[in-house]
Amino acid sequence: MLAADERRLQEQAEQQEREYLQYLLDLSTDTADTRFLFSIGGVPTIPAGELIGIKGRAKMGKSQFAYYLAGAMLAGEQRGNVTPIIKQGKVLVFDTEQSRASLHKCCRRALRLAGRTSSANHADFMPFTMRSQTPEERRQYITQAISAEQPTMVVIDGIRDLLHNFNDLNESSEVIQWLLTLTAEQGCTILCVLHQNKARDDDNMRGHLGTELLNKLADCFEVRKKDGCFTVTCTDSRNIPCSDVSFTIDSEGCFKCGAIQADGNEREVKIRRVLELCFNKQPEMGYSELVAAYQVEAAVSCPTAKNHIRQAKEMGMLQTKNRAYVLIPKKQETRV
Repeated sequence: MLAADERRLQEQAEQQEREYLQYLLDLSTDTADTRFLFSIGGVPTIPAGELIGIKGRAKMGKSQFAYYLAGAMLAGEQRGNVTPIIKQGKVLVFDTEQSRASLHKCCRRALRLAGRTSSANHADFMPFTMRSQTPEERRQYITQAISAEQPTMVVIDGIRDLLHNFNDLNESSEVIQWLLTLTAEQGCTILCVLHQNKARDDDNMRGHLGTELLNKLADCFEVRKKDGCFTVTCTDSRNIPCSDVSFTIDSEGCFKCGAIQADGNEREVKIRRVLELCFNKQPEMGYSELVAAYQVEAAVSCPTAKNHIRQAKEMGMLQTKNRAYVLIPKKQETRV
């Protein structure tokens, strides 16, 4: 009996010593294409299961952009130059700043954009008012709600209120790690709304929290307002930066979409942008090298990269010189 207990303890010890292997990346399997929630101007953006930042100065429309995206997702169809890729998505909103009356207005504006009844509750759109809770309570309730409701997209407006001191490095790191854990375990995309620094020549998000957040974001959007028009620019991205989004709010409190920024065929625009990133540091590449670079820049699988490169050749974007691929300037493209 003693020997059996010793063997069991030894096996448990060996298993604990090798627990790190559960995080080993299997390079023998092909990577799946990145799933995106939206297409903006024909470019897939806001990947699923990632942290997304929305920054801007006070009263510039950071929250409004989040509700614009929520409305587009709930609509399930194009709004302006924003098109939801994932249909029938579920949206949770956690607001830490606004009064109940202000939150009502924002939510009803999103529902009107979606073509929904704005004076009724909807199972796929759940706004929570968290102005009166402590930072610890907010994080507790957000975790419970995400786990129970399994949303596609979460808006936290604003994440500064999830901690006591946004200049505390340890506390900021703890909050960011908590957010990353939520995205990894629950598979949802979390939009984090945070103010920019007050200095006019500093566009960074506030405090250590903003610094830590930027390091972990997949995409970061900056919102500016001029003459009543909101303009949203993707300032940082791990993928292909999308085009700008513009919208206004009319006298009745409804979103009015800006003009769609057309730039030729959507597929051609996307492929060319990826190729420009691939050839940014070197003028020519071999086929295998180009395929590998395309996979990284577009976040797609190897078969998809090969298919896009073939299409690029057919569209006259690429030519070969001494077995090396060269990107042809846009004005010189020739169809084959």
